[in-house]
Amino acid sequence: MALKSVKADFGINGVNGKVFLGGATALNLLGGVSSKVSVPEKWEQKLTQFISCDDGGEFSLGEQTIIKTGFYVKAKGIKFTETEHGAKGPAYWEIAQNVANIAPTELAALTRKVLAAPTTSCTPWVATFIAALFLSEVVRNPRSFMVNLMLLDLIEGKVKYGRNEDKELNFTKLLKFESGKETTYTYEGGDVQVGGKDGKAGTVRGGKLPMSHLNAMDQYQTTTASKFEYQKKWGPYAKQSGLDLKAPSNAGVAYHFSNELLDKECTIVLRWLIAYFNKKPLRYVTGTEKAEVVVKGAWGKADSKQVMNRDVTVPVSLTALREHVRPADYVDAGQQKDAKTPAGFLSNSSERALSERQKGVACLL
Repeated sequence: MALKSVKADFGINGVNGKVFLGGATALNLLGGVSSKVSVPEKWEQKLTQFISCDDGGEFSLGEQTIIKTGFYVKAKGIKFTETEHGAKGPAYWEIAQNVANIAPTELAALTRKVLAAPTTSCTPWVATFIAALFLSEVVRNPRSFMVNLMLLDLIEGKVKYGRNEDKELNFTKLLKFESGKETTYTYEGGDVQVGGKDGKAGTVRGGKLPMSHLNAMDQYQTTTASKFEYQKKWGPYAKQSGLDLKAPSNAGVAYHFSNELLDKECTIVLRWLIAYFNKKPLRYVTGTEKAEVVVKGAWGKADSKQVMNRDVTVPVSLTALREHVRPADYVDAGQQKDAKTPAGFLSNSSERALSERQKGVACLL
């Protein structure tokens, strides 16, 4: 699943330009869009209600009563094992178990309905699931609203991932670390081995959901461009979610994120952008040419031929990379502001796609 950057070749074999979109640039775009607080009105009201709710307080979601304790949530009446969180609320692995009987695409579609209309009826475990992902996590990290919507997109779009591009996401993979799997992740502080005989427990890494692991909120607070302050209203709180990551400017220099949160967010954003541009392909205008076109006659008049100017475009092919290393002959999209250049075109196109994603809950894939 891990993606760290994307190469874009404009024209056949990059004849018209070669551009590198690094994960740091993509995350800066994500933070900039997230900080603009574009959340559906009814869900913004629900977020403000969640923030204002005292410990032990209750609110309604999906025709269920949700009890909030700190950032933990549980629907009234559900029974769960009191493990990591005590009686505050179920752990993600248990939420995963209790929604696993619902088809992933069905659960994603139902989640969208509740986000658009919070009074939409759902079961207690589904209400707990939605409250955890789109209230608890979004208040802990406002970027989560868009990132978690992207995860719904990838699930509903049945987007493939993995080295062989043969895997599909489901909510179990999102919410808990795959048992028995041994993996080594590299961050600024060094390698971290998770799973296996000598690795850290799965809860340290969590699932593919960025906020599913231990200390995720602490990691978020260290990434904000401005000082983190808890707010009682959603708007000013979300404005703190901007990022100002500095990737190396030299080609060939490896870049590693400082923690798991940024690593996961990067992968999801890049995976989503690739899926988005596969469905809505990028085209780059290189100039104009004159072409003869047939204009249909109106009111019984005969068709006519006219010579008109037509844009000349070249295709853009995207290649996902598992490393954040810019090839020497590729221009960094984060360093180019001119939209007429391939680099600026790619960066601006990505920002527009992210802005479109943030504006609503409708599936874009």
